[in-house]
Amino acid sequence: MLLRPRLLAALAAVLCLAGCGPPKAVTPGHYTLKPTAACLRKAGLKVAINSPSLDFVTSSAPEGALGSKRDGKVFTIGFGNTQDDANILVAGYRRSAGNKLERRRLNSLLDLEGNAVVYWHTEPTAGDADAVRGCLS
Repeated sequence: MLLRPRLLAALAAVLCLAGCGPPKAVTPGHYTLKPTAACLRKAGLKVAINSPSLDFVTSSAPEGALGSKRDGKVFTIGFGNTQDDANILVAGYRRSAGNKLERRRLNSLLDLEGNAVVYWHTEPTAGDADAVRGCLS
């Protein structure tokens, strides 16, 4: 008779844990230009907003764009109205790549976060990418 309560307790624990399942993905956020630029400046970076020197794809971002560099690595961030806009920016970078190798390299240069796309001109370190991604707001 003691076995049944233990079995019931073990079964209840398994069902509770199964209900939790794997961690769910964070819902993509909606990021904006000015708070992101302010965060990057607070981190000590120089930020140019909607600069004429931005590449064509980034400069076509509907909600604006910024350019900066961290540890000598240049990056731009383009902001769309929606995640679909950000996907269009990513597609624009892929179309502008000259060949298959350049398109493959974009996997390590592009960071799609909600409605924003971070484009690194050279591969960032994990710390640089995390720091910039952390300023998206």
